[in-house]
Amino acid sequence: ENLGLRVLNRRVSTIASKADAPFISADVGSQDLLDSAHVVLVAANSEPDKWQAALTAIDQEQHRI
Repeated sequence: ENLGLRVLNRRVSTIASKADAPFISADVGSQDLLDSAHVVLVAANSEPDKWQAALTAIDQEQHRI
């Protein structure tokens, strides 16, 4: 799981660094909450009018991984 999250994090960081990126930044991580749940979080920041493109790009990268 950790390796997959690192690869996904690197992929979204690479996308964010491009001039025509659908999002400004993104981060991927996981954590255990109160020893009762394991959560994987994908967060992205985009321009207000590009949120749909950002969501699509993140979703595509998740499926690729």
